[in-house]
Amino acid sequence: FEPLRWWYFYKLPGVGTLVEVEPNRKVTWEITMLPGFYARHTYSIEDLGNGRSRFGSWEQAMGPTFRLLKFFWVAHFVFVKNRSLQGARLLESIYKRTGKLDHTTLPPRRGLLLLRHLRELFGSGDILGVQHRQLAPGVWAVLGGGGNSLVIKSGDEVLVVDPKMWPYDRQLKNWIARQVGGRVTAVIDTHYHFDHTRGNRLYPEAAIIAHRSVPAAMQARDADYWDRHPAAIPGADNLVDESLTIRVGDQEITIHHAQQAHTTGDLWVHARIADRDFIATGDFATIDHYPFFDIGEHGANPQGWIAMLRELAATYPDATFIPGHGPVVTAADLLNHAHYVEFLDKSVAGSRADGLDEGGTARNVDLWAWKLSLAPIFHYGLWFLSNNTNVRSIFRLQTGRRS
Repeated sequence: FEPLRWWYFYKLPGVGTLVEVEPNRKVTWEITMLPGFYARHTYSIEDLGNGRSRFGSWEQAMGPTFRLLKFFWVAHFVFVKNRSLQGARLLESIYKRTGKLDHTTLPPRRGLLLLRHLRELFGSGDILGVQHRQLAPGVWAVLGGGGNSLVIKSGDEVLVVDPKMWPYDRQLKNWIARQVGGRVTAVIDTHYHFDHTRGNRLYPEAAIIAHRSVPAAMQARDADYWDRHPAAIPGADNLVDESLTIRVGDQEITIHHAQQAHTTGDLWVHARIADRDFIATGDFATIDHYPFFDIGEHGANPQGWIAMLRELAATYPDATFIPGHGPVVTAADLLNHAHYVEFLDKSVAGSRADGLDEGGTARNVDLWAWKLSLAPIFHYGLWFLSNNTNVRSIFRLQTGRRS
């Protein structure tokens, strides 16, 4: 038996018998290991109807060797039970995404922890680098530079969705002047976070559009900055409640409130150009990276986050989506991200139900199988977004510990 954590010292020989008690429902395996040690483990799936099921884990051990090291084995079995429940949630998520469980869909065995963290770290570089992609005539995605931007030009007018942060905001403005041309007449902030909004100040002649809750959120989280740049805060005439339609040149742009997903003031932006749908989501779609779960007063709601992703994917199955972070994606990628948030939320809830505190939950919930990269943030008291920060943020959201 391999140790459950790579740093555990033990590696034990054992003889086991696996019995399928009920086909596709219950298995029992019995282990004899070391003189005087006998254990039985039972795992079961109970069909609750309506596509729901309950996973069960039962452990029993006996013998003089077990009694001698009972303190270790009880802790070990609790750990196995918790990881088994987490594994069941992962299998559920994979099955929902792919419709099957086999070697083509299950995650491969992990490598050394160091290699894992190196992959996570190197994968974060695309957030700080900048890439320009033309998606259609007059449509560009400017990826990275803190957060992604969507640029649309029609006639002599230009729309910028999420104008980035320093120093990338100035780079974006200069690139528009050199490569796109025209006048930036409208800027849309998909939410209030600094990496998407601090470039507002570079477009004093443009209408700065945001959800009605955004000015208060800006002041609540980054008052020092916005007090120095009050003209860059969206004005009362440009605030969105539920939806708004604007024109940029001859192009119609629709702006919709996503309710509370990544923040209370999330907007998503839709343009129909050359018979194709282009949608900028802001950060309730964060692809290939650990997302930021804002635990502030104006912050995240995981259930709303999941619901919004699934609604957009169902409504626009053939659209091109520009997420808040990560590459340009399809509806399938939005659904995968929804599965991640759901898995994370359920795993934290399960650990809490087992009596684990925040630290214990952070140690218990392992998100490695999702193959996400670290995301640099350097704000809100964080350096990088990671497995640990995602789990702890969801724990605090579930326990009402917003700050």
